[in-house]
Amino acid sequence: MMMIVLMIIMGPMTGEMSVMYLSTRIRFNWDEVDYSMFSTFTMVTGFIGTSISLWIFNHKLKMDDALIAAMACISKVIGSFVFAFAPNKYIFYLGPVVEIIHGAGSIATRSIFTKLVTPDELGQVSAVVGVFEAFVPMIYVPMYSAFYKATMKTFPGAYFLLGGGLTIPAVFIFLWMHKGNKEREAREMENNKSEIIQKNSELTNDTIKIPKLYETSEKIIMKTQDINPTNVQTINQAIFKYM
Repeated sequence: MMMIVLMIIMGPMTGEMSVMYLSTRIRFNWDEVDYSMFSTFTMVTGFIGTSISLWIFNHKLKMDDALIAAMACISKVIGSFVFAFAPNKYIFYLGPVVEIIHGAGSIATRSIFTKLVTPDELGQVSAVVGVFEAFVPMIYVPMYSAFYKATMKTFPGAYFLLGGGLTIPAVFIFLWMHKGNKEREAREMENNKSEIIQKNSELTNDTIKIPKLYETSEKIIMKTQDINPTNVQTINQAIFKYM
């Protein structure tokens, strides 16, 4: 399932990049220089957003990886509407800003991969992920090309909505995973609490047994002390009588 989620995250980005230049030429009359400037702005914005979001969400707020990935997918969905309905190039430039944390989704997904397998299996998982990453363009590039060709004259930005729609299932999958992680953490906390209570009870019982033993020994000593003076007094009386 995680491989499918990774394809859902990476696929729309790969497909959109394959037809975006053609779309901007029709919508905004961009040339190679204009599109290169936009691509540079997109990469810089994505790098800054991914770095800051991971530093804040992961290191500072200690958020779950699944929740970070869900937020990244939501930003992608919202950004797809901005790209699709942008009336001019200035609004189009807001698209990368809206989906600024989208790049954190693939990183969070890889982090989830590393936590699901043992350290000995990380190499195998990395190899499988590499194969799937190479397999993604073979599916999404032809699909986006055919979709763009069908909607080029009526709605040139429709392929952005396609990417947003394909990303929506990943949002629910990550939220479901986040809920499962929270429930598992709650169960672990309850189990740890039960173990602590049980250990405290055992220590309390051991502490209570010591005074009882001490009390029993004290009673035995007291009884011995009670008996010995009586015996001594009896012997003294007998000796005094015969004298």
